[in-house]
Amino acid sequence: MSTRARIVCEDGRIFTGESFGARGTITGHLIVETSATAYEQSLVDRTNDGAIALLATPHVGNTGMNLERTGLRVAGIIARDPVPRSSSIHAHTELEAQMVKDGVVGIRDVDTRALIRHARGQKLTVTIESEL
Repeated sequence: MSTRARIVCEDGRIFTGESFGARGTITGHLIVETSATAYEQSLVDRTNDGAIALLATPHVGNTGMNLERTGLRVAGIIARDPVPRSSSIHAHTELEAQMVKDGVVGIRDVDTRALIRHARGQKLTVTIESEL
């Protein structure tokens, strides 16, 4: 069951969407991941502990997650259109299932292009609220 969610930028700008993954409210610095195939690495990278990952690729989760020894390190994920079910036989779990397991709050159906343009050239702290 999806619920409304929103992103609140530190400058007051708001972006709306639907929640996915774990529910809750989190705040962190925004990182933009532009890779179409290696976004999984940024989600598990220790240098991104507590960050909120903005995934620029519209469809994520196609290959599922292959996290045998580690969980997600980011606190939040922003995605345009995450795929609910992977098409890879090598996937160990689905992206949203891993997010719930690791307590990662997410928002989907967001205009990620507008958010990327808004964040360009600045260090931005955002809050995801997924229990509206």
